[in-house]
Amino acid sequence: MNESLPVIILILVLLLMMALAFLGSRLLMKRALLRVIKMFRDARALDPASARTQEELGFRIRGLLEFRALRDYKPAALQILIRNDIVRVTEDGRLYLSEERLALTNLAQQDVRHR
Repeated sequence: MNESLPVIILILVLLLMMALAFLGSRLLMKRALLRVIKMFRDARALDPASARTQEELGFRIRGLLEFRALRDYKPAALQILIRNDIVRVTEDGRLYLSEERLALTNLAQQDVRHR
């Protein structure tokens, strides 16, 4: 039993690290979703007439050689919002936030707390 104790501890530590990584990733994604929503509101891109390009909203594509310590979750958050029809894309590729669609999600309640 004493010989297997270090192995058991190592497995438990690895499982704990995986759980923390998963929870941390979820927290960072939720924060990114709220930041993306704020970017649309700050730019007043709330209907097709006021839709903006990704560059106008502040999204930028990182170069291949650009490195940052933490991953930028905003591009992935934007894609999630587009897939869920919370952010809509015009025919010419500009984007806007659908407040009506956002109100139907649990993000709306969380967003109120972060304002």
